[in-house]
Amino acid sequence: GRTWTYQTCTEFGFYQSSDSSKQPFGDGFPLKFWTQQCEDIFGPEYTVDMLTAGVRRTNSMYGGRNLKVTRVVFPNGSVDPWHALGVIQNLSDDATAIFINGTAHCANMYPASANDLPQLKEAREKVFSIITNWLSQE
Repeated sequence: GRTWTYQTCTEFGFYQSSDSSKQPFGDGFPLKFWTQQCEDIFGPEYTVDMLTAGVRRTNSMYGGRNLKVTRVVFPNGSVDPWHALGVIQNLSDDATAIFINGTAHCANMYPASANDLPQLKEAREKVFSIITNWLSQE
């Protein structure tokens, strides 16, 4: 978890906060909670300004919402709160979005289970097929 936390503090943000009054979860985890966590874990130089600059740099380097990538699969689950920030429609033939109804964050990466939804099984097969195809072209 420390590496993901470091990335959120230096490159991504991606915080789910309680700052909006249009959510039902109270006010116990505002943006300041997350940015203070960065300072507490990594040191006083990990400020909101550093995070803002890091997010700007990441978006500049990788295209933000205007990605120009090839050979990337973007699986997202409908129950994953981060899917709103994810790619949920194909960007091109080589940048495929796979939207999985009824699944949560990273469900496609968990070990297969007899209880998996059919659409999750299908998504795993599609990811496997796409990547296998790319590798066979090398």
